Amino acid sequence: MKKWMLFDGTTLKRLLQLHYKVGESLSLVKRARFLKDPYDRRVGEVEPLIPLAGVPWDWSTAGRPGARFAPSAIRTELYSLTPLSEDLGELRWGFDDMGDIDIVGGDIIETGRRVVEASRHVMEVAMSRGVPAIFIGGDHSITNWTSRPFVEQGASLVVLDAHYDIRKLTEGVTSGSWLRELVEATKVKALVVGVSEYVNPPYAPSRAKELGVDIISRVELLKDFKSSLERLRSLVAGSKVYLSIDMDHLAQAFAPGVNSPTPLGMTPFESMSVIDTIASSAKVVGIDVVEVVPGADVTGSTPRLAAALLLRAVQRSLVSMNMK
Repeated sequence: MKKWMLFDGTTLKRLLQLHYKVGESLSLVKRARFLKDPYDRRVGEVEPLIPLAGVPWDWSTAGRPGARFAPSAIRTELYSLTPLSEDLGELRWGFDDMGDIDIVGGDIIETGRRVVEASRHVMEVAMSRGVPAIFIGGDHSITNWTSRPFVEQGASLVVLDAHYDIRKLTEGVTSGSWLRELVEATKVKALVVGVSEYVNPPYAPSRAKELGVDIISRVELLKDFKSSLERLRSLVAGSKVYLSIDMDHLAQAFAPGVNSPTPLGMTPFESMSVIDTIASSAKVVGIDVVEVVPGADVTGSTPRLAAALLLRAVQRSLVSMNMK
């Protein structure tokens, strides 16, 4: 087995069955439930179809470390949510959890190679099933790797982020340079939504123009939300899109547990509208959620919000694909 290989769904189920083996006594169950409602069910119990992989990498961060622990934290929250949306109905298809990509701590070259190769495999599985592929990071540098196979297939990139992520360092590494690296290497059409105040270097707007990266800033959204959504719709309409959700696009009052907290970020309700606009106007082929640092949020609200936004993006995409 290659080093980057993921656990397939069958292997994962067998491991879980061994861990939660049902005994002969009627008092032994796979997992105790305190809410004795036999008709209730959670996302983790929905028929698995959508391939999902974790990318526990955070060695590129210059801010608060700990995003390597986010895949497990977000999974816990994701699978505990219910599959019912008040406007989209009940989620029909769940997640085929393929496990975590086997990263090499501190080795950005080998990890990058493994993540690109594994992401291509996840993409192919998703394409064969007609659903989007899902990745859970990790710091935002993982998107440079997970999105590559999709970009090679002609997908554009839409990012929810408070930061431009187009830095160019004299030495060292940062998760704040991945978008520049990706654009320079692939010439991908990229759009960043939610760029915020007082958290970016002064040269960032001009460099974004040089790179051809479109921006819909936090201020634009505040001044005229409806017009901003219309602009977003026109930029992505009819295209294939890889969507990257950096949780620091949200105000830190909503998402305190991130690598680089944003004091004047977006609200979750604005994020839902942006996600809905993208998923209803374009074909979403891949989605990632990144930059969650579980240890920086004692309430656990950030991983849970990340899971909810990810679930919204997935379900809205499935509805648009007529797979609800």
